[in-house]
Amino acid sequence: MKRQSYTIIVATLLVLVTAFTAVMCSSDNEEKVYKVGLSQCADDTQWRKQMTRRLRANAVQEGNIELIVTNADNSSAKQVRDIDSLSAIGIDILLVSPNDVDSITDAIRRIHNKGIPVIEIDRKTSDSTAFTCFIGASNFHIGIEAAKLADNMCPKIVDFVELFGQKTASATIERSRGFNEAINKKGFINKKFNKVHELYCNFSGKEGYEKMKKLLETDTNFNLIYSHNDDMAIGASKAIREKGIKHKIYIIGIDAVPSEEGGILAVVNGEMDKTILYPNGSDEAIATAMKILKGEPYEQNIQLSTFPIDTLNAFGLYKQLNSSQELDEKLIKQDANVKSMTSRISTQHNIILLIVIMLAGALILSIIIMRLYANNKKQNTILCEQTAEILAQKEELESQSVYLSQINEALRRSKENTLGSIRYAQTIQSAMLPTTADMDKVFKTFVIYMPKDIVSGDFYYFHSIKYDEREVNFISVIDCTGHGVPGAFMSLIGINLLDQIIKQQFIHSPAEILDELNRNVRKMLRQEETDNDDGMEAIFCKIEKLADGRRRLTYEGAKFPVHRYNSQTGEIITMKTSRKGIGGKFRNRESSVTFTDKTEELNIGDRLYMTSDGIGDQNNYERKRYTIKRLLDAIKQSVTMDIDQQKNFLLNDLNGFKGDCDQRDDITVLGIEIV
Repeated sequence: MKRQSYTIIVATLLVLVTAFTAVMCSSDNEEKVYKVGLSQCADDTQWRKQMTRRLRANAVQEGNIELIVTNADNSSAKQVRDIDSLSAIGIDILLVSPNDVDSITDAIRRIHNKGIPVIEIDRKTSDSTAFTCFIGASNFHIGIEAAKLADNMCPKIVDFVELFGQKTASATIERSRGFNEAINKKGFINKKFNKVHELYCNFSGKEGYEKMKKLLETDTNFNLIYSHNDDMAIGASKAIREKGIKHKIYIIGIDAVPSEEGGILAVVNGEMDKTILYPNGSDEAIATAMKILKGEPYEQNIQLSTFPIDTLNAFGLYKQLNSSQELDEKLIKQDANVKSMTSRISTQHNIILLIVIMLAGALILSIIIMRLYANNKKQNTILCEQTAEILAQKEELESQSVYLSQINEALRRSKENTLGSIRYAQTIQSAMLPTTADMDKVFKTFVIYMPKDIVSGDFYYFHSIKYDEREVNFISVIDCTGHGVPGAFMSLIGINLLDQIIKQQFIHSPAEILDELNRNVRKMLRQEETDNDDGMEAIFCKIEKLADGRRRLTYEGAKFPVHRYNSQTGEIITMKTSRKGIGGKFRNRESSVTFTDKTEELNIGDRLYMTSDGIGDQNNYERKRYTIKRLLDAIKQSVTMDIDQQKNFLLNDLNGFKGDCDQRDDITVLGIEIV
């Protein structure tokens, strides 16, 4: 009996040791986590801080990245040490923004030769064979763009001060070269440029303020400041405003960071006149890093797009980009909280398992001891075992009940957070749309805009340009694939592309605008490489007010017509457009059809109506569709009303037809009266 009991005791101890080892090693099967090193040249500007923050947020979203960040504080020697240290701890890939062109090259070459891929962001080193991929915008092109802005903004003779960043940085060299080559190119610039001062401020707002303040003590005879970043420009602006001469000097910066201290808000507040968006490449960096680590195809040179920002688009961009920044900060904070909570839960889980194992072992040992020394209490032992089992079952049921309550609460909070995010996205989307107040400066207008799911895949667009002898107005209604959040993302892409095509590329033909929009949508959605079939349908009008008082309409559409009420004849005419859609690899079956401008002379009092297909597809309880024909009949009945009254008439007709039926699609109807 004793020998058998000893055998049971030894076996029990072995089981306890095995269970303990299994608990301690339970994390061996977790998903591989990649170590990604980030060597920043500095962290002293708003743009750099935004870049690092965005990289952290993207790493959190990827889920299996450990981002290790170092900061060289503008020291090439320290950045070399940082890169060697990251190599020593065994990172899987290096992201680096070099402090200068030459000093960092050897360190990057060493880590690259060890088989560690290197992605250079924003700045390049001198040896292109030492890095795997480069991501950044063309600083040379940005310099040219700044020269164009100055040429359009300044008086005939431009005496300018150039604020340089770090002397040996590739961004400093290329931004200066692009600007100075542009102003010296005959036929490219219309005005005479004279550089009167050069100030090296190391991309620092503090140095920009101090050096500009010192310069103003001896010289105020200049009318332009071209700054290599917004921090220096804002510092210089502060010194100029303290001097009381801001109205005499134009200021152009670069970066356009959407923070309280950044360049976009500085343009809104009048501290700078213009800035140029310089993307930080953080989204592309993390996505490319994962492609490289997983052995997937990737681009070796990713050129990022830039565009100018002035008082016309600064506030809308600030709201859009600042909300993204706030979401990044929340995501990083939530990730830290989740990791802390996960660690605590894991520890508690291990402790509970160990306690259960120890209790089980203690129970087994107790049974053996009781069998050896208390055979006369056998019935009592059985009763104790049954009581312990009942208590364990009760505790398990209580634990499951608490766990289910926690899951339900987490699901409720998740739903509230999701709805809150979508409602905030609605605010951002509404801010991107033109206001009726802006359109009423040119026409009498009404807009019926009814998203199906809070945010919309429909949007309408308006932009006005005034020349010396004529006025040109662009107005459009566009329906993107889908509705809700996916459709809203497509609508933001459409708005930004139209701004770029009309305001930056200066394409003003409706047919050419739709051609360029089609090409860019297909390119942005990579439809030649993927099965993505999203796209848009649109009607686009250009209305010119000529010097002799005539009104001319030039229009083209992608599957959508424009409806015209002729105030002279009283007729309502549907003017057909192209059968071709915008974007879509498989959806667009009319790829051979081209966009062609069509022109009509308009009368004062004429009205134009543009609509997406949502209103025509709306059904009632009898499953009948509202149809565009019914809309045109309602327009004909109400065309003599004031345009605001006509809007209410059309809404009442639609709602009376629809009743309490659910809305099937996003609905947009835009009406304008020529004045």
